[in-house]
Amino acid sequence: MICRPAFHIICFMVKAEDDRKLNVALIQFRRELHRIDSNKARALETLRAIEGADVVCFSEVWIGAAILEEAEIDSLLADIGEIAGEKRFHVLTGGLFVNSGGRVEDICHVVGPDGRTLCAQKKIFPSGAIGERKFCEGGDGLALFDVAGVRCGVAVCVDMMYPEIVREMALAGAEVVFNPGNIPGQRLELWRGLAAARAAENVVFAAFVNNMGARYLDGRAVTGGSVVCGPSGDIIASAGEEETVLRASLEMWRVSDQRSRWPYIEDVKALRERAESPLRVCGPYAAGVRSET
Repeated sequence: MICRPAFHIICFMVKAEDDRKLNVALIQFRRELHRIDSNKARALETLRAIEGADVVCFSEVWIGAAILEEAEIDSLLADIGEIAGEKRFHVLTGGLFVNSGGRVEDICHVVGPDGRTLCAQKKIFPSGAIGERKFCEGGDGLALFDVAGVRCGVAVCVDMMYPEIVREMALAGAEVVFNPGNIPGQRLELWRGLAAARAAENVVFAAFVNNMGARYLDGRAVTGGSVVCGPSGDIIASAGEEETVLRASLEMWRVSDQRSRWPYIEDVKALRERAESPLRVCGPYAAGVRSET
């Protein structure tokens, strides 16, 4: 059960009263489409080289064009868990297609600093544009988790397009939202704008991590461009078109400080508590009412 904190109690904190900090590392990985074993080996090597992070996040489908069977994902999680336990950080697996008893889902596992899998966020809306819905089923529910007193959530790739998903995370207390993706270069400006918009409208940090070297069936290239946005929608870290680990230090006082001036989450909470929503559709377009024109 996730308890929703009363932000009106903390939103007037000054910087010195909220010294929480989250060090994140986003692996912008250059994958090779069909070299699954090679991708896995290089990814684990990259993960093992990271120091001083609280959360490490992979991009979506970094392992290549593969649907992993249960035994394969268990083996991968064991390898990641060993490194996470050694380094004492959390690892987000980004988004991998997993076949569980005939049901294929796109899943981001959250591995804790003790090496165990804490939870898993499934992609809620598989991409219709690139045909994922032909073989992949959508998930439901939001798997939030806490790191060093900071509540975090994951929106897998295109789920970032749905403002309702990130809003529900923020209403449940999330202050950081990770967005592992596989976004082509032609959509990169849009996606970086989405990260800024989701961050600002929910007053959270948003971290988008993209692939490198992938290519869509229609030839569009995925060229990186990962970004971290602050709670006012500002860009605090940005990657180019190279394989890299993008680092950012998220100072959580910024969330409470910004929410003292942008009370969007508190406003929505208050709106939902009203017996009758003032945002109902009225007139000829009200539910169940037809226009005579």
